[in-house]
Parts: sequence; structure tokens; C-alpha cells
Amino acid sequence: MHLWAWGLFGVASVLVGAAALLQSGAQPHYVAFGTALCLGGALLVWVAVTARRVGRISWLATTALTLAGLFLSMLVVREDVCCMYGYHRGLGYPWAWLDSYATADNMAAIDAIRSDPAALEKSVDWLKVVLDGLFWWHVALLVVVPAMQARRRFQRQRL
Repeated sequence: MHLWAWGLFGVASVLVGAAALLQSGAQPHYVAFGTALCLGGALLVWVAVTARRVGRISWLATTALTLAGLFLSMLVVREDVCCMYGYHRGLGYPWAWLDSYATADNMAAIDAIRSDPAALEKSVDWLKVVLDGLFWWHVALLVVVPAMQARRRFQRQRL
């Protein structure tokens, strides 16, 4: 991809991240999402403006870390009882993208459902998968790109 495209994607990331921060209401997952997108987007803009070469290995490492973050994020569980007779269990961070829902006529039935949440049928929310993927991709960028730039600088200084 051309450098100007990375710059445009970086600007878009910063704008989406800033919007998430403004709408966050200090909710931690909104703050984490917005911060990651702002910082990662700024890094992409820096890469484009300074014409830094990132390289295929860096992109492969970023992709691998993104997938690892996406799947390890399923260790985060959100459980809610809403509307007095509905139960929700979501897996994923910052958005719960693997969702389970149940409804019942009374709280005793909801408590029975809560006692075995693994039995609930799960569904994938693809929009939240994309949002989580963006989050983890930006986090991976913040790890990989500076590390590779530092490694290149160190190698040049040794020569």
C-alpha cells in the first residue's frame, strides 16, 4: 500500500478514536478503544509523513499479534441481566463479539440460566469482531513498528 494510503488510514483512525473518547463517558472499554485508535493512527501518520519503511515481517508480526489479541480477548467475560428477564453473556474485549442471550419469564429461571452460561447458544457479532480487530491491530502496531524501527536504527549504528 502507498504511504499516502497509510496516512489517510491513520487520520481516519485518529478521528474514529477521538469520537470514541468523546462518547466514552469514562467507560474503560471505550477509553481503551479510543486511545488505541488515536495512538495507532498517529503512528501510521508518522510512518507516512516520514516515509518510513515498515516491511513485510513487521506486517506479518502485526497480523499475528492482532489474531492473538482477538482470540485471547475472549478470556474477558461480560455478564448482564437486563430488563429483569433477560440474560446476556459476551466474550471479547473491548467489545463482546461472541454473544449469548436468553430470556425467561421470571428471575428464578434467569438464575438457572446464569448457573450454566456455557450451555447458552452463542452468536458472532461481525461488526464487533471488526471493531475488536481494529483495536488489536492498532495495539499490535504500537508494539511492532517502534520495535522494528529501533532494531533498524541499532543495526545501522553497529555498521
